[in-house]
Amino acid sequence: MKKRIISMLLVILLVGMLAACGNDGPLTTDDAKKVVLSDMGVKEKDVDSIDVHITTVDGVACYAVYVSIGDEHMEYLVNGSTGEILAKEEADHGHSH
Repeated sequence: MKKRIISMLLVILLVGMLAACGNDGPLTTDDAKKVVLSDMGVKEKDVDSIDVHITTVDGVACYAVYVSIGDEHMEYLVNGSTGEILAKEEADHGHSH
């Protein structure tokens, strides 16, 4: 009986560890950048500047991402858990953060 309980606990522990290694965790700043750059169809080396800030919207952790390429200035809001783009719009050149 003890061996069975220990075996079950080990299985639960291993499953939990494998789940933590999956892509279901919170996004990093780099992940948020990749989401935005992919949506814009550009590479990071092609942008003049990219700023990422953590924020909360309606209780959801998000990344505000500001990208400048020449005269184009975009502001994105990316869900910090799913990577979903919640909003994007042209931003003023002197965005505030």
